[in-house]
Amino acid sequence: MIQVFSTRKDKKHLYQFTDLSEGTDVNGIGFDPIEIAISNDGVNWHSIYDLPDLEGVYVVDSPYVAEAKPTDEYKKIGINDGESLLTSSYAQRELKVTFAFEGINQNDVKLAFDALQRWIVSRSPYWICFANWPQRMYYVKATTIEQTHLTDRGYLATVTFTDQIGLSRSVGTTGDWNNHVAGFGNNESTATTNYSFTNNSFVVRNPSDVLIDPERRGHPLRIIVDGSSSGKFKLNNTTSGTSISREKAFSGQWVLDGVNPTLDGKPDLANTDYGTIALQMGGNHFQVENFSGRITFDFPMWWLS
Repeated sequence: MIQVFSTRKDKKHLYQFTDLSEGTDVNGIGFDPIEIAISNDGVNWHSIYDLPDLEGVYVVDSPYVAEAKPTDEYKKIGINDGESLLTSSYAQRELKVTFAFEGINQNDVKLAFDALQRWIVSRSPYWICFANWPQRMYYVKATTIEQTHLTDRGYLATVTFTDQIGLSRSVGTTGDWNNHVAGFGNNESTATTNYSFTNNSFVVRNPSDVLIDPERRGHPLRIIVDGSSSGKFKLNNTTSGTSISREKAFSGQWVLDGVNPTLDGKPDLANTDYGTIALQMGGNHFQVENFSGRITFDFPMWWLS
């Protein structure tokens, strides 16, 4: 299980009056802070609450819903009216986050601001996750930091993160659905969600807002095939019109990782028809030929917001 946020028990929260004496709520502050965490690999996370140098630095505001930015390329063909759509993708977008700090003196403010810069400014992008939408992460790079309000005892700073992909990704994958994927706004089905199958006809649900396409879009998709085939094994997604087949018999674990197949850890592309699998949004109907065993689908989700 991936641990994204801090496990400390004394996290700050919006001040709650417990009696007539102001200050009884020792962990209360004047706003409801949003915990954030960052990770280089999407697995090992560091929360702002677990960094001693950032004690007293809180996120005041973050995007409630990130805005999608579709970008299209068109071409004029002959004397046809209008233009024809060639490609469509999602462009980079900006995520603005407001940080606040209240300290003791001017030196305290300087150190707190310097610590914030040191944590979020990097030459390379990284993943960031917000506790107010905890199943989603964004691949970002901090591009600007503005000191919007600075005093001898505190600051407000607005940080603009550039979302490199233009989509949010689930923190976990279908292999850890309940812990990291299921949640508010994630297109969950009322039916039981299953990603491991032993029969030769089944439906794989893709709750993403986009097609899962390892070949053209580079989306991660691992299909683990444990079992045996007497030959002419075929995995066919009749919904997306994609398939892959293997002529020779095999017994063991055959894995299609994106566009790269392996058999028991050894490259196996030459023994296939060089096919690929893509998952349309919603239900994907699969037909399997000449195979006995278990097939498991492991992939992250992608959403517009």
